Amino acid sequence: MSRRTGVAYTAAVSFSPTSAPPPAAVLRGAGAARRLEVPLLSAVPRLVHLFTVKGAEPGAALREASGSPLPLHTLKQVHGAAVRLVPWDEARRELARGPVAGGSTAPPEGDALATRRAGIALGVRVADCAPILIVDERSGALAAVHAGWRGTAAGVLRAAIGVLREALGARPSDLRVGIGPSIGPCCFEVGEEVVEALVRADPGAAACVLPGARRRVDLVEANRRQALDCGVPPPRIQAAGLCTFCRGDLLASYRRDRKSAGRMAGIIGWRSRDL
Repeated sequence: MSRRTGVAYTAAVSFSPTSAPPPAAVLRGAGAARRLEVPLLSAVPRLVHLFTVKGAEPGAALREASGSPLPLHTLKQVHGAAVRLVPWDEARRELARGPVAGGSTAPPEGDALATRRAGIALGVRVADCAPILIVDERSGALAAVHAGWRGTAAGVLRAAIGVLREALGARPSDLRVGIGPSIGPCCFEVGEEVVEALVRADPGAAACVLPGARRRVDLVEANRRQALDCGVPPPRIQAAGLCTFCRGDLLASYRRDRKSAGRMAGIIGWRSRDL
């Protein structure tokens, strides 16, 4: 399968409002390079973005998608809201938000990475949590975000958009936000402590909680709300619309497979300008 052909998926999970693009994902590559893209981000020239699927290898998928090696920056993810800037020359503008990725051999703790630098890639690892990729074509700012329920309650997407605005010159109205596969409201049964944490952080998130004998949470919708609250227009937010728990043929799910579950990656970067 070539880089520019693939299998398109449309969603069976909820996504609103009607002014937003419908959930969609395109499967590209083969073997270790298999990956998904969302059309909203695929339309951006020179942008590389991907969500790996079960059994794929992030490095192989990134090499095929980019057409050249791109150094991949990652974090020690801790289900919080810390945002790290890369590389070091942008550290001075980080507004005292903590350690900067690239400053040591061990990745720093955090759950979002941001940059404006071309020729590198940012990545987060998931297996039910939502991988969220953000781009601003005008300023060149990028971010990769890991948002499980704890990170969502902590406001990690809101924090990432804040760093893009305050440190990298992005305007929320210019952002494109792609939300990769995550556990869907069809399967994400939670306890009352999860509901309380989400609603305490955002009372409006009660709309993301589905009733039933066991409460279920729409993680994508909860994060879409954060993007909207930050000023991202509805037409500039798109989800892949695939549930990790349902799609055992394609996606890894910790809740489904527990310790045997693999991990997937959400990766974003700019191709080098000389390519």
